[in-house]
Amino acid sequence: MDAKVQSNEQLFEALITGLLTEGYALADGFLSSLEVQDILEASAGSYEQGGFNIAGIGKQQYYQLNRNIRGDHIQWLDHHNPPEACRPFFGRLQEMIRYFNRSLYLGIRDMELHFAVYPEGAFYKRHLDVFQHTKARKLSIVCYLNFEWAVEDGGQLRLYLPQENGPEQHVDILPVAGRLVCFNSQTLEHEVLPGQRKRFSITGWLKDDLPLFAPPLPGNS
Repeated sequence: MDAKVQSNEQLFEALITGLLTEGYALADGFLSSLEVQDILEASAGSYEQGGFNIAGIGKQQYYQLNRNIRGDHIQWLDHHNPPEACRPFFGRLQEMIRYFNRSLYLGIRDMELHFAVYPEGAFYKRHLDVFQHTKARKLSIVCYLNFEWAVEDGGQLRLYLPQENGPEQHVDILPVAGRLVCFNSQTLEHEVLPGQRKRFSITGWLKDDLPLFAPPLPGNS
């Protein structure tokens, strides 16, 4: 077996184990440092050129901007034609989706993803990633692009973990470069804590309500 394929399968199995036992999982090294650097340059460059919009909450007639709840800026990504720098990420993600569908029978058929930037001090209050009128989002994913991020920089993803017996618990995850976090969109409430630095990521959801995604991207089959 190809070493890269074997390595990816081991990574995917570790993610599956976390999802089944805890409702969330993380994998360090989902992206290499070089891949992170390329994506970060593309994201930061677009942000500096005004390519991002202030993120809102809700959908359609319920959509609103509220900086007291959510303070990030986003740029939506077309996974059928992503920026060149993002192609390794999307290729690996499609491979992960196929593996998850075979192993967990999730029926994931599409994804929606965006660049996200949290300016210094920005946050996102506690919330759930599914809308009231649709449950298409199955898994939430975040892949971080921040080098040399320390605990004192803040900006952690806080996941709230319900317990069958006893009080609710939570886990804080640092947004360090190359780390992928994956969790159940329908059950895990979460928030983004204020950061002391600008914080970059690719963020989005794996869904089951849209047509099958495009064939593997060139060079990632």
